[in-house]
Amino acid sequence: MTILRLVIFSFLISTSLFAQKIEKGRLSGATKNTIDTLASQNVLNLLKESKGLLEREVDPNTYLVGPGDEFSISIISNEIFEDRTKITPEGKIIIKGAGTVDVRNKTLSEVREIVKTQIQKYIRTDNIDVALTELRQFKVIVSGTVPKPVSVPATAADRVSEIIDKASGLQFESSERLIKLHRYDTDEIINVDLMKFFMYGDQASNPTVLGGDLIRVPPINKSDMIEIHGEVASPGQFEFVEGDSLSTLIKFGQGFNNSSLLDSIEFVRIRENESLTKKIINLTSWSDDLFSSSQLDGDFPLLPGDRVYVRKKHGWKERDYVVVGGEVKYPGKYAINKDVDRVRDVVLRAGGFTRDASVENAEFIRQRDLEIIDPELERLKRVLPSEMSKTEMRYFQAKINEKKGVISINFAAVLDDENSPENVLVVSRDSIVVPEKNEFINVQGRVNNPGKVKFNPEYSYIDYIMLAGGYAYRADIDETLVNKPKGGQFLADEIKLYKIEPGDVILVPTEIETTFMDVFTTTLTIVTQLVTIAGVVIAITNINK
Repeated sequence: MTILRLVIFSFLISTSLFAQKIEKGRLSGATKNTIDTLASQNVLNLLKESKGLLEREVDPNTYLVGPGDEFSISIISNEIFEDRTKITPEGKIIIKGAGTVDVRNKTLSEVREIVKTQIQKYIRTDNIDVALTELRQFKVIVSGTVPKPVSVPATAADRVSEIIDKASGLQFESSERLIKLHRYDTDEIINVDLMKFFMYGDQASNPTVLGGDLIRVPPINKSDMIEIHGEVASPGQFEFVEGDSLSTLIKFGQGFNNSSLLDSIEFVRIRENESLTKKIINLTSWSDDLFSSSQLDGDFPLLPGDRVYVRKKHGWKERDYVVVGGEVKYPGKYAINKDVDRVRDVVLRAGGFTRDASVENAEFIRQRDLEIIDPELERLKRVLPSEMSKTEMRYFQAKINEKKGVISINFAAVLDDENSPENVLVVSRDSIVVPEKNEFINVQGRVNNPGKVKFNPEYSYIDYIMLAGGYAYRADIDETLVNKPKGGQFLADEIKLYKIEPGDVILVPTEIETTFMDVFTTTLTIVTQLVTIAGVVIAITNINK
């Protein structure tokens, strides 16, 4: 009977706890999350702003007119006459008092002569001016390896790259170098190479469009690649196109560095039978003419799979430097004397901190520490959490949350005293990052209006949460955290251990949801164990009797 009472009592307590959790959740409401569309909106705004903008004046000898182009016609005779007219959908210009003229497939220069000749049939004057005042709009089709085949509005000033951008851009698997531009109602197909256009401004590789054109984007051909490595500005692998030469590949690599050994460049060709052909090339004469000359001595065509290796000059040593960024008077890259310059020296060389600098939150980062690979962490990244031991899980969590490369320094103390033990020696590629003063507390997590709240030294963490709309549904009030900008973390209730300062983050976590079945299952497990223990006790008692 005692055991039965114990079971009923445990069940009632568990049910009561479950009811309390449900009731607690009714005290507050939740808000919907919003999606950040700022990046995509910026792209759309940029396209709107650049719509119809000209790179330069229209060339009358090459610009083909079409339906929608608007003209201003001025005639000075006994009277001054001015009119505006557009080319009709049939390709004609209607001239008041002088009939119509057919201007289909005509250049701007030809249109001017045709219009003048037509007017002179009716008015004897040479003072006739025909000006193009507004470019027409038309549709261009984009198809192939794009997010979605679509027709987009365009003008005769738009290039293929701009039309592709309007059609949502290229995909990762899209070719940039084998794009085809099919001219409407002709057999003309123009090769488009956006890599050449973006890498070194070859405008012929990114032509302007005409009404009814079709742009076809094929997938990238990953089996036909050419490569350049070593001492060039942008080493990498690039899609091969028939006609590529050695100079094309080096231009794709953005040219040579000061450290490049130009008289010993290695060229490697892999033949179909997988045999290698190597040769050493002297390109010293290319150092000044690479981007300015169309004909370079010793240039030769490439084949798919060709590779170029640019060696470093013997004994070349990069100048040691430190990067200083953020709220200093003169941010930038500063040369340093190895084993001589310290943190204070570099900060003073950058002009010191600005009035808006958050000196207490400035960070000193050692780049070479960021490059150290932790084999154990790399191994654990490939292990499922369920398969980790407790020790492995603790190690993994600690390493993932570690601010690698950051060296703790009190910059205020360093500037006040050059003999401070924290005024450490700097090494090449170190960084000093000085953030702007933060006058806000960031309240995130399960609050009704997450966001930043103006700092007030009189406020407690509860005040900031209330200003952020209060606790939301299923907020875990007892586990609220205060995170410091430089890595400290405290339970909000432990107010004696920390002080709220500008830049702090107050995080209200989500309470782990407990269902009735969870409570019932846990209770049943406990009761089963109690019954088992009670049974053992009764059995022992009976034996002793």
